[in-house]
Amino acid sequence: MTAEQFKKRFVCIYPKLFAVAMANIGNSEDAKDVMQSLYLKLWERRDELAGVDNDIGYCRAMLINICRDRWRSKILEPEWATEEEDIPAECHTLFETEDIKEKIEQFIGRLPDKQRRIMTMRMQGATTDEIIEATGLSVENVRTILSRTRQLVRDYYNRINR
Repeated sequence: MTAEQFKKRFVCIYPKLFAVAMANIGNSEDAKDVMQSLYLKLWERRDELAGVDNDIGYCRAMLINICRDRWRSKILEPEWATEEEDIPAECHTLFETEDIKEKIEQFIGRLPDKQRRIMTMRMQGATTDEIIEATGLSVENVRTILSRTRQLVRDYYNRINR
């Protein structure tokens, strides 16, 4: 595949893919890095792309895998883990102690199976789509379970931190 063919085929879908990257990463600079990695991989595989029928689907799958790899290697932290305005400043040092972390992990371990599994997957950086795929639940169910579980964890943290 020539550079011109590559541009015609893949550059035009950049905005759609960037939206997926932003949804998974939540930070435009890191999303741009992920997109650069995606297009580099696509370019390296340009000769194999002739057999691909659905360019957007193929690129989206590659993009999600790149995001997943970045989460796993902890280059990026999930957005919810870095939102410092949710936790008062005086609690930061307390939250970072091993004792509190251990108690919260134990609390999560005692949750019902579905809540525990979904919360653990999310804490490990899984996207909602990955959780849906792994559990077979609907998007609404996953979001509701995550929301309720986060609230339980917040309530527990506030109880033990008094």
